[in-house]
Amino acid sequence: MKPIRNPIKIFCAAALTAILFLAVLAQAADKQKVVYQFHKASGGNGPDGGLYMDQAGNLFGLTDSGLLFELTPNGSGGWNYSNLATSLCGYPAGPLVRDHAGNFYNTSYFGWICEFSPASSGGWSSSIIYTLNSVRGEASSLVVDAAGNLYGVNGLNGANGFGFVFELSPTSAGGWSLTDLYDFKGTDGNADSSGNVGGLTLDAAGNLYGVTWAGGSNPKCAGQCGVVFKLTNNAGVWSETVLHNFGGASGAYPDSALLLDSAGNLYGTTTAGGASGFGVVFEISAASGQTRVLHSFTNKGGDGAYPQTPLVMDAAGNLYGTTTVGGLRGGCSVGSIQGGCGIAFELSPVGNQWKEFLLHDFGGLADGAFPSGFVLGANGNLYADAPSGGSEQGGLVFEIVP
Repeated sequence: MKPIRNPIKIFCAAALTAILFLAVLAQAADKQKVVYQFHKASGGNGPDGGLYMDQAGNLFGLTDSGLLFELTPNGSGGWNYSNLATSLCGYPAGPLVRDHAGNFYNTSYFGWICEFSPASSGGWSSSIIYTLNSVRGEASSLVVDAAGNLYGVNGLNGANGFGFVFELSPTSAGGWSLTDLYDFKGTDGNADSSGNVGGLTLDAAGNLYGVTWAGGSNPKCAGQCGVVFKLTNNAGVWSETVLHNFGGASGAYPDSALLLDSAGNLYGTTTAGGASGFGVVFEISAASGQTRVLHSFTNKGGDGAYPQTPLVMDAAGNLYGTTTVGGLRGGCSVGSIQGGCGIAFELSPVGNQWKEFLLHDFGGLADGAFPSGFVLGANGNLYADAPSGGSEQGGLVFEIVP
């Protein structure tokens, strides 16, 4: 069974540096709407890892039991639910990715890379196309390029034992071939997180960006708080550049994929560190290469704690995300979590500072718990899943109008 997310990992003490953010948490109008409730007794419960939205606005996702599902707008303000395929690929490492042929791919916690393919008859088939690890997961979500190659991070093995970045490519014989692109050395990153592994982001030039939960060389963090890295392909040889070494005050232990904006700036979250130790949202400037903290989570006054999901950005430059726990309610009606069921938040630029707005405070019973990261619809609304809670206690898919 997949362990419950536990981002509360001890990190090094560090001297606090000046951080630019507005500490006041504004309460925005709560406009959460439950799109679909999963039934705990049905076996298809626990939507997890995030959603994929196609150009028509349909949502696709996976449950912890390995069920591929689709939610389609019905034109009357509601959604129609469909089971598309069952598989062994439960406990997804992140959201589905899709190639130009319409196939979906994902990584299971158990180290399997899975493919879901539409059939000419209208049905779907599922298959395990590659097994990364036979002992435990430690694999990231995937990203796919225009040629149909898949890229990800394996937190286990590698030449130095600190994990590696891989490419999985379709072969002419109909199989898949794995290539080890880069092996971490520890001082330049350590992808072995004993939990979630951050996925990759691909730019237009084919460069890969990512994070490692541990490793690095920041002297302010004796426990090696992780790095942000860039991988560049030079005639088939991939080289790494460390863009940032986390040091506690600037964040610690990142384990989610990065957001790359149109100007080349990178945005991400860490599960710990920051001014209060509950994680941060950070930016790495494309122009200066400098890293700054946009928001430090406090777990007070409705602010969240321990963000573990990627961010999305709208056309106005506002950032949206979720935290695993925290929120106004204090306790959580799901399990034994005492720190709240998580929040959905917005960060908006105000001059050179950022202001946080609370979009929704999760309580567990009716509105879900421990939300995944958002996808942004063409209508400007946000969509995500929550693997736990809900009125049927099987998790749910929800919508938020910012």
